[in-house]
Amino acid sequence: MSRGTQNTVLLLVGLSAAVMVFKGSYLHYVKPSLLPWLVAAAVVLVVLAVTAIVSDLRHGSHHPADDGHRHRSWPGWLLVVPIAFITFVVPPPIGARGATPEAVAAAQPQRRPFPPLPAGPAPAVSLPDLVMRAAADSTNSLDGRRVTVTGFTLKYPQGTDLGRVVIVCCAADAQLARINLSGPGDAEVSGYPEDTWLQLEGQLVPGTSVPSSNFIPTVAVKSVQRIDKPANTYTY
Repeated sequence: MSRGTQNTVLLLVGLSAAVMVFKGSYLHYVKPSLLPWLVAAAVVLVVLAVTAIVSDLRHGSHHPADDGHRHRSWPGWLLVVPIAFITFVVPPPIGARGATPEAVAAAQPQRRPFPPLPAGPAPAVSLPDLVMRAAADSTNSLDGRRVTVTGFTLKYPQGTDLGRVVIVCCAADAQLARINLSGPGDAEVSGYPEDTWLQLEGQLVPGTSVPSSNFIPTVAVKSVQRIDKPANTYTY
């Protein structure tokens, strides 16, 4: 690959990162807290590429190796294809079937006290937080409390579950968190197709987050509301 091709590809990588930041599509790949690092990386790449290009133009730098390999420089330009793809074609975020499922035999989580739930008749609780509280909260903060939880429907032979895709750092470590559903609202939930976004009010069924259920708790659904798919479908 010639020096000119290297500089151009470096510039395109930096610009593609900047475009993803501007369009907000970076959220399909990394969590929001990494935005400053992504911006810094884009700026550094663009500055390095522009500096190298300007220096070559000013000094008319010539590298003999470029002449010997000029006829083979076209493979380097193939790198432009994936760069252009991620810049102008935004893939959808990872859905239920693209995330890593829960382990076949999850280990018993260490029990510890969780912060109290917010006040109110049905405070909003993230689905992963509900799963962790059900399995590991030594204060049993979910017992007897109605909560509001949001997620998408998942169809299984045994029924319909509610799930969210969780990422710790980036989309490469995406995993699926889900809850089983029961109660008077379960029939209504089952009537929706897969990947329908719902907001449910319900109450944890005690004793369901156990090794035999792979620590997937069951929530008795009291009410169901269909909602629009959020702009950022991940939870952290």
